[in-house]
Amino acid sequence: MLCSPATFLALAAVAFAQSDRLIQIGIILRTPELSFIPEGRFVLQDKRGRSYELTANQKYRLEAADDGLKLGDVRLAYEARFKSKRAQDAIRIGSKSYRGDVIVRLNAEGSLTVIEELNIETYLLGVLPYEMEPNWPIEALKSQAVVARTFAYTQMGKYKKMGFDLTSDTRSQVYGGAKEVHPSIRRAVQETRGEVLGYKNQILSAYYHSCCGGHTTDPRSVWGSDSKSLPPLRGVKDRYCRASPLARWTAYFSNSDIAAALQKNYDEAGPLKGLAIGSRDSAGRVKTFAVKLGPKTLEVPAIALRRWLGNTELKSSRVYGLRRRSKGIEFLGSGSGHGVGLCQWGARLQARKGRGYEQILKFYFPGSVLSVIDE
Repeated sequence: MLCSPATFLALAAVAFAQSDRLIQIGIILRTPELSFIPEGRFVLQDKRGRSYELTANQKYRLEAADDGLKLGDVRLAYEARFKSKRAQDAIRIGSKSYRGDVIVRLNAEGSLTVIEELNIETYLLGVLPYEMEPNWPIEALKSQAVVARTFAYTQMGKYKKMGFDLTSDTRSQVYGGAKEVHPSIRRAVQETRGEVLGYKNQILSAYYHSCCGGHTTDPRSVWGSDSKSLPPLRGVKDRYCRASPLARWTAYFSNSDIAAALQKNYDEAGPLKGLAIGSRDSAGRVKTFAVKLGPKTLEVPAIALRRWLGNTELKSSRVYGLRRRSKGIEFLGSGSGHGVGLCQWGARLQARKGRGYEQILKFYFPGSVLSVIDE
């Protein structure tokens, strides 16, 4: 299949999947039962080919049984699929509604996995509003749409052993269904339909984050030496995210909380005696912290310390200072998230300054090409 070149550079033939490809999203994992409401006309089909008409706006409960699934008094095979008769119909699960085919599968341990199967372009309608504010400039939203689409293609099949492609949370990218779609979100997806980032005739492993804090970074600095480090991903100096409320932040942790987090993951025991910045990467992000715990000094990866103390509190590894307090340590930092790829707040300011999404993407992924997947 050929990809037609878009605004960047000419691209040779690239074998990508079709833009109308179906994707399977794991929306609920390992639940003992599923409560749902059909918002429209649905048929439930099980793996043995049996079909059951569902009543619109009626609450149902699907449970795990010894040899399959159970819907009230009806026994079903180990897998069943909700199929809509009309495009506008949806299955409501909790506070969210899903328009694609919803699949419920009995797992080996006796719990249920709930999966939505839908077109990848429709999937993006349910990703963008959870990853970027719909009232942000349209060119920023378009850049987000391209990167989210590219990410989905490169991550396709990551959770194959669990029976789906991507999760609906931050392990992949946040997806919340797509029943009601903001006009700007729909426009951003439609006007970039099928567009992905590539590099040297391959789809690029593109990433994004909230705020880089002044410099995006190389994947190897975040996820280790096994990560792909291509020229478009090696990081750029970025002055455009300074308007973000997360451009500068402080976070305080008590000595006992830091020690407890470390003691759960290291054999060494003892009170926290000191913490200092160990090494940095080329983008200024901390790679390691030197932590004196009891009589020993540990070299702790920054990404691990963030995870143990909480990514929402220690917002990024771009820590530029530490302040010793009487009973704890205050971290002084900038940015939010892992810092690889597209900086969302930077894209926002660039769009407000009149830059198009092609320019924004070229800035954050230098040397990449923007390509359109053939229909």
